[in-house]
Amino acid sequence: MTVARPVRLGISIALGLVLAAALGAQSAGIALTKKAPDTAIAAFPLNGLAYENIASAVFLATTEATGSPEEGAKAARPWALEAYRLEPLVPKAHAILALAEDDPEKRRQILDAALALNRREPRLQAVVLQQQVADADYPAAIASLDRILRVKPSQYNELFPVLINVFAQEGATDEFAKILDGSSEWHGRFFRFAASQPSALRNMAELRRKMSFDDEDTDRALLRSLEREGDVATAYSLYQRIAGADATDAVGAWSSDYPPFDWSLTDKAGLRAQPSLTGKGLEISVKPSKGGVVARRLVRAPERPFSIIVKHSIDSQQALQDIDVVVKCAGQTGAIFEANLVRQGNGYRIDNLPSDCAFIEIAIAARAWSGRAALNENIEVVDVVQR
Repeated sequence: MTVARPVRLGISIALGLVLAAALGAQSAGIALTKKAPDTAIAAFPLNGLAYENIASAVFLATTEATGSPEEGAKAARPWALEAYRLEPLVPKAHAILALAEDDPEKRRQILDAALALNRREPRLQAVVLQQQVADADYPAAIASLDRILRVKPSQYNELFPVLINVFAQEGATDEFAKILDGSSEWHGRFFRFAASQPSALRNMAELRRKMSFDDEDTDRALLRSLEREGDVATAYSLYQRIAGADATDAVGAWSSDYPPFDWSLTDKAGLRAQPSLTGKGLEISVKPSKGGVVARRLVRAPERPFSIIVKHSIDSQQALQDIDVVVKCAGQTGAIFEANLVRQGNGYRIDNLPSDCAFIEIAIAARAWSGRAALNENIEVVDVVQR
């Protein structure tokens, strides 16, 4: 697949900074070899591990000063070469030598030789990953990220933004489906992270059609994000797949498993809606001076004309005046219809909708005025009826 050069450049820079942090994090350790490598070399000039730690420290300091991992690697190259000469199995030195090499073919040769010795060293894997991204070899890059995060799961904060850029590319979901099988703890973390990233939503929806995330919270977050970004049609088709036989446009059911296509119920101080114990009604509770939407959901726009009928047993005229039904086109701020329960009559009839209104939002709003009693009422069902 083809990816724009700025994307590869951005990913490579981010990976380089991750690599800098990873290499630098290893400059502290035990005994003189790591705590005072210069002293260790003075005591024993053939200490290759001490040279490796000096190379790491030089790499980190130069990278921080210049903002360039390549410049950091070139500054540290003499120390890394000496470390390699004295101790050929030093993986950090291999990583620095590969990063300092300008010739792509020579860099690959260094990496191939190093990987033959050590495939679990995270710092070495980071350089391999950078090369794979530069080559646009995304299947290999995904596999490298998986190896890094299995060994060093704490690096997900640094690597997930890089991974999102790879994940968002066209055609990437097949490769991710092979790797993200739930066999490592970071897989679920990545799903939760990606479900909130606008650039990843299209591929997240495609991936969810191919596999289960085994996480209802991630599914809910993905549906909410798709709605927020205006892709309600994709969110609805995904809802049908996720909810399966429970997916319904019947607004009377008070299920709140997967909003916005199931009910989204408000639950905060002074303003709350919850299904009754029998599950056949909606209990609304509003304290004085509080108010707002207590329940909302999206449904496919019905054939016109249609009516919305709210069944209830509310006797208080004041309560009927203080509970409203609001209808909007999905994604729009202006209401198509808004009226309190007093005005319901035989139902709220709607004859027409805008031509681009494929989904409508039905909301119930309630308020309790200051100086009056709290509002505590029950709605039995909300029905959409063809006329």
